Amino acid sequence: MSEGRVRALAILDNAQKRDRREGWGASMNIMNNEPAAPSSPGMPSQPQGLAELLGITAAMQMLRRRLVIMALVGATAAVAGFSFLMLQTPIYGATALVMINPRQERVLGTEDVVGQLPRESSAIDSEIELLRSPALMNELADALGLTRAGENNAGVIRGLAGSLNVRRRGLTYVIEISARSTDPARAQLIANTYADVYIASQVNARVDTAQRANSWLARRLAELRDDVQAKESAAETFRVQSGLMAAQGSSLVEQQITNVQSQVLQAQADLAEREARLRQLQELRTSGASIETIGNVINSETIRSLRAREAEIAQRQSELELRYLETHPAVQSVRAERADVQRQIQAEIQRISASLAGEVSVARARLQTLQASLRATTGDLSSNSSESVRLRELEREAAASRGVYESYLQRYQEIADQDQLNISDARLMAYAALPLSPTSPQLRISLALAIALGLFLGFAAGVIAELFDQSVKNADDLEAKVGYPAIASIPAISKRMMRQMPPAERHPSGYLVGRPMSAFTEALRVLRTVIVYAKLDLSTKVVAITSALPDEGKTTISMCLARVAAMSGQRVVVVDCDLRKHSINDVVDIQSDVGILQVLAGETPWRSAIVRDPNSDAHVLPVAVSGFTPRDVFGSDAMARLVEELRGHYDLVILDCAPILAVAETRILVKHADTVVVVARAGRSAIGAVRTAIWQTEQAGGKVLGVALNCVEPQWRSYADSLYFYQSKSYYSVS
Repeated sequence: MSEGRVRALAILDNAQKRDRREGWGASMNIMNNEPAAPSSPGMPSQPQGLAELLGITAAMQMLRRRLVIMALVGATAAVAGFSFLMLQTPIYGATALVMINPRQERVLGTEDVVGQLPRESSAIDSEIELLRSPALMNELADALGLTRAGENNAGVIRGLAGSLNVRRRGLTYVIEISARSTDPARAQLIANTYADVYIASQVNARVDTAQRANSWLARRLAELRDDVQAKESAAETFRVQSGLMAAQGSSLVEQQITNVQSQVLQAQADLAEREARLRQLQELRTSGASIETIGNVINSETIRSLRAREAEIAQRQSELELRYLETHPAVQSVRAERADVQRQIQAEIQRISASLAGEVSVARARLQTLQASLRATTGDLSSNSSESVRLRELEREAAASRGVYESYLQRYQEIADQDQLNISDARLMAYAALPLSPTSPQLRISLALAIALGLFLGFAAGVIAELFDQSVKNADDLEAKVGYPAIASIPAISKRMMRQMPPAERHPSGYLVGRPMSAFTEALRVLRTVIVYAKLDLSTKVVAITSALPDEGKTTISMCLARVAAMSGQRVVVVDCDLRKHSINDVVDIQSDVGILQVLAGETPWRSAIVRDPNSDAHVLPVAVSGFTPRDVFGSDAMARLVEELRGHYDLVILDCAPILAVAETRILVKHADTVVVVARAGRSAIGAVRTAIWQTEQAGGKVLGVALNCVEPQWRSYADSLYFYQSKSYYSVS
């Protein structure tokens, strides 16, 4: 069994299984030749939904099918968009930079100066909104001299607002003021003037705030000054009236008490010191302490001098006693001298002790006198304590009023100095430079936008064309939307391949003979195999080839099918049943005066009218050059007898019928055939037309085997197409 027959049988078997599995009436059982129930005539074709366009495979198929229109629309849109953008009037942009001070300059050394802004991000955003405000735009218009008194300047202000763009540079404190204009100098002028207007508005706002604050503080200071003067005057008057005179911040009585208390404390300390010295001296004398110890305690220069003299005499006495006896005059003399010195020391100690006792008495008397004076002075202070309390209260009130007055006075001076400094919270970082090149249109941006527009419109055009295209594309479309299988998908022959043929053979039937190993020829073999073996238990000899509308390739398929059958060894005849076009005559180059009409009229036997195809063993029963009749020749008994005779003589009889929707005779012819093949041209035949053609064929008694999908382009391929030719080129010599 040939490879083509095996593929055809596989197609038939798959169709049977699909019909039994899906159970939908739109399919037909090909093996039993049971017609399906197609849609009613005139039923509108089902539009291709968006869901069918989704998915990678569907999208790729759509791109392949609509590549030309997408490329044309996309390229046209891109060129038009690019031309439109590049022909726009050049716009120049200039940008001035203003910075909001992140840290306040403490010129006056104060922690709070009127008009200072907090440095939060919200404050920066507020400054940006101020820059976009109509009030500041109005000031800019005035600075540029664009406003006119007594006229509505809203249009001018809107124009300026449209030409300006204010934005924050990232998260910094820098604000960009960008101006756009067709004149580069004007763009620079607007940006720089607006920056100056903003800085001036900041300074003016602070000056106005300071002046208002100073005005209020001046009035408040006058009130506070009067209050301080009144309270200090009241305190001083009360002091004079109560006799509580003061010096160096306190009353005279208080100062006197303080002085006496100091003297009492000093006298007490002096008395204690003298008593301690006297008591220590008396204790040493009572305890019999040595003269040396007493001398150290008394710390008297006289005693130290006497002690030194006694030591010298003692030294001489010791030396003399070593030389002489005690009775020696020199020894007696030195002993007498030493005793005299000792008496002087005792006398000095006695004098010092008496002196200390006298000093103690004097110190005690002085202390008593001071204590008495203190008691007297304290009594005087107690007598006027109520007046002192009142006086201190008045003095505190006066001091508090003066403190408030001095703080207000200090603030007044600070604000006045700040007003003179004219410090702003914003400063100009850089004036806008004169732009040397326009900001728009820009070549790269315009090109990118044009390409994006072209891609979008091209893709949209492809999608729209796909949605509105109701033609059959491939076997999937045919089976899903018509309800009949594609018994063969015949690929289109490229113009390049056709040009390789001899001029006389540059038509599909000639290509089939010249390229017997091509995918096109193999698709016709599949079609022949499907027709011949459609019913394994019955012989299929007569097949009618028709289409829904003209120019769908039915005559080409008929002649190619005849040549394929003849090349495979079958006896085949093609009967031209299209009385209007005589298409087979052009394909085989027949010029005959007799044809099917003469045969049916009994004017000549059919064997005499048969023409042999010069490129194969196929036979052709043509239509004579002048052949046409309004009579119903195909419904006659002569036509039935002709078909039976041809059936008995040939293995395959092909009836090349006219389009069934265009010519009425085809509805009569289809009932003479064992099976009917409807030809549809991929990309041209409408789904509704194919569906209606099948329905009318079955209504006329024809047994529709299926649809032969003709001129299938590679970009319309699907896995359901027979041969799957677009991936099987290795099996064919040429495509």
